[in-house]
Amino acid sequence: MRKFIIFGLTGVGLLAGAFAGVLALMPPKTPPGLTLEGTGLAGLTRSELRTRLEEWWSRKKEERLTPHCANLAEPPLPMSLSRLGVRPDWNATLAGVRFESALESLLGRSAEAGKVRIVWATGTADLGRLEQFITENALAPRPASVRYDGGRVVREPEITPFRLASARVSVAAARAVEAGLTEFDLPIEAEPPRIASDVLDRITDVIGEFTTKFNAGNRNRSGNIRIAAERLNGQILLPGETLSFNETVGRRTQSAGFRLAGIYSKGRHEVGIGGGICQVSGTLFNAALLANMEIVSRRSHSMPVPYLSIGRDATVDFGSVDIAVRNNSDSPLAIVSEVDGGTLTFRVLGRKDPEVEVSVITTDHSSWGHSLTYVDDPSVEPGTEKIIEKGSTGRRCVTWRIVRRNGEEVSRENLGVSYYRAWPKIVARRDGVAAAFDDDLFVMPPLDPP
Repeated sequence: MRKFIIFGLTGVGLLAGAFAGVLALMPPKTPPGLTLEGTGLAGLTRSELRTRLEEWWSRKKEERLTPHCANLAEPPLPMSLSRLGVRPDWNATLAGVRFESALESLLGRSAEAGKVRIVWATGTADLGRLEQFITENALAPRPASVRYDGGRVVREPEITPFRLASARVSVAAARAVEAGLTEFDLPIEAEPPRIASDVLDRITDVIGEFTTKFNAGNRNRSGNIRIAAERLNGQILLPGETLSFNETVGRRTQSAGFRLAGIYSKGRHEVGIGGGICQVSGTLFNAALLANMEIVSRRSHSMPVPYLSIGRDATVDFGSVDIAVRNNSDSPLAIVSEVDGGTLTFRVLGRKDPEVEVSVITTDHSSWGHSLTYVDDPSVEPGTEKIIEKGSTGRRCVTWRIVRRNGEEVSRENLGVSYYRAWPKIVARRDGVAAAFDDDLFVMPPLDPP
């Protein structure tokens, strides 16, 4: 009996060993629960799994990703993964799959399998049509701009010349596929912008604003105002940069759209190309004053103007007289203009300090009379006179800018003397003897700070 038992146990051991040997010879297979995009992949050998994955890829490679690029007028058409140069790396993918032996499966030692993680590789992309599309639809380079629209500061980032970074397209597409996305950003190589987007985003508030009025019915003068204001609109100044009125508006010519309108010339009312744009320069000057910008250059008119009080005007003459303002802050500023009917408004946009208040005053006013000049004009009826020029009283004042912080004055800046000559009143009469005399001549007091 004992021999029988020993013989039986020996037989069982031999059978068990033989069975274990058979199990060991069986190829490892994928564990239960392994899937890829909802398809079960359990119980497959390595070669069987690769076959199934290649079948999956034969369909998957025709799926499309949509390239995206903000510098294009139109979005590119979606492209297949194969055209984008995206493909699976089978060796790396299969290396990440856990295969279990038949014995492990029999003993119930299977671990949770989860999903097959495809490892993506990149190859040569077919980008000929994409590059042609980009050439045809690339947005023209443009500088960064800021505008004031409906009470809001609207910023548009700079667009610089760029080209497609072709060698990086496949990598960008592969990352998008791995993340489960349906679009990806095209890699581009662009020239660095003069004003980065994060710098542009610091322009958020109105920090200086000024409005003047004009006769909208005077079409020539109104047109000149609109042209000059539009050329200044949206100008951005980084810290330390200067805006020149003449350089920005340019030469006032008929070919540039400027028309004949009233101007001042040596105390007389004349007409000239670009008449009216001094109202633009004067309005800009006052907005810059209230924004606490540095006034680099400014000159008053030869005689007072009707749209601004004395000491607050600024004349310009291309090639000789300019107004220039500098951004003396540590943040970017933008100059924006608005023409609405018969009103002209300039605003300086930046980052407002709510504790600071800026005001402008004029002091030390003095005035003196003008002369009277008669000229002979045979067309005038005897005993009558015709006024050719009304003349202008001489004026002088000092302009000050006062800055207060939390109501306390922190600076008082002398912006200089504005001097307006006394121009003669000119009267025409027949057989008149040319004569001139001064009346109401006043001695001007010394100019002292207030």
